[in-house]
Amino acid sequence: MKQIVWVLALAFLMLSQLAFSQEANEATEPPVKGAGVIDLLKGGTLEAWKVPSARWQLKEGSIIGETGSEKLDTPEWIYTKQRFSNFEFTCELRLTGDSRRNTGIYFRVNTISFRDRFEAPSGYEFDAAATGDKLNGSVGDWYARPSLRISADSSVINQVYNSDNWNRMTIRARGNRLEYWINGIKVMDYRDPDPKGSREGIIGFQMHDGSVMKVECRNIRVLPLAP
Repeated sequence: MKQIVWVLALAFLMLSQLAFSQEANEATEPPVKGAGVIDLLKGGTLEAWKVPSARWQLKEGSIIGETGSEKLDTPEWIYTKQRFSNFEFTCELRLTGDSRRNTGIYFRVNTISFRDRFEAPSGYEFDAAATGDKLNGSVGDWYARPSLRISADSSVINQVYNSDNWNRMTIRARGNRLEYWINGIKVMDYRDPDPKGSREGIIGFQMHDGSVMKVECRNIRVLPLAP
């Protein structure tokens, strides 16, 4: 009897350690390095990207989208040519400008006509904005499913997000599960229950309308994952 109890206790301990290890791994930011990783600025060119206008340029190893002194009437996006489904993605992003500045990493995007005004992304967004903005770190699908807006914990975001400076932003998308990290800290873990949620598409960065702003993106890498 004692032997059975000891075996059960040992099994419980091993399962507990395994569960703890899995939880730790789930919280750890993926490095997005090694075999299979795609450098989306390989060769120091924009060859991997569909460039919408001269407002988007490559300078000193960074994609730069800048409005200039005038606000845009409609937003713009620069997108990858390649499509992705399940993946890990990382980049360093810096957003500067006026108090309404806003950008986002869009993924699994399929473009749609928005109110017959402009071509917009149907897909997910990892939002980035000025410090204190509740959109920072959120999940959204604004143009196709405007009711979807899952906010991150603002107390965490305000601690880890460096306003007007470089931030490492990482995404893992697997099926309906979306995970976000900012500077190594996990800020979002969301499972989208809606079957309309996009499962495959292009990746892009936004230059928002209604503000004077500049977004810079560098060290942009993606690792496709198995289904």
